[in-house]
Amino acid sequence: MRPHRATENDWPDIEALLHASSLSIEGIHEHIAHYLIVRDNAGLLGCAGVEQYDTTGVLRALAVAQRARSAGLGELLLSAVVADGRQQGVESIVLQTKTASQYFARLGFMPIGFAALPPNVRESPEFNRSESDIGVLMHICL
Repeated sequence: MRPHRATENDWPDIEALLHASSLSIEGIHEHIAHYLIVRDNAGLLGCAGVEQYDTTGVLRALAVAQRARSAGLGELLLSAVVADGRQQGVESIVLQTKTASQYFARLGFMPIGFAALPPNVRESPEFNRSESDIGVLMHICL
C-alpha cells in the first residue's frame, strides 16, 4: 500500500472516515488536492493532509480506519505528507489535537502555545475557533 493523492471522487470516503474518527471536516474539502490517502480492496484505510501557509504546514485530519489501526499506517501517512511538504517548501508543521498528544510527541512533535502560531497559520479552519476549543498545539521543524 502506497499513499497517493486524493481526488474529488475520494471526498465522500474521506468525509465518512473523518466523521467516524470524530475529526472536523471544516475547510478540508477545499484542500482535497493536498491530501494523501491509502486504500485497500475494502475501501479507504487512512488519510492525511498538510495545508500550506508560506513555510508552515498545518497537519489536518490524520485519520486511520479502525480496522487498520496499530499497523503503522498513521506513521506512514505522516511521513508521506512530511516528505511532500518538504518538496513544497514547508519548514515546520503545526497541529492541534485533543486526544493524540502522546502519539505526536513520540513522533517528535513538541507542545507550543497559541501565541507561537504564525499569524497567517491562524487563518486555517483548524485554529479559527476560540482558544478554549483548541486542544494541545504542537509543532515540528523539518
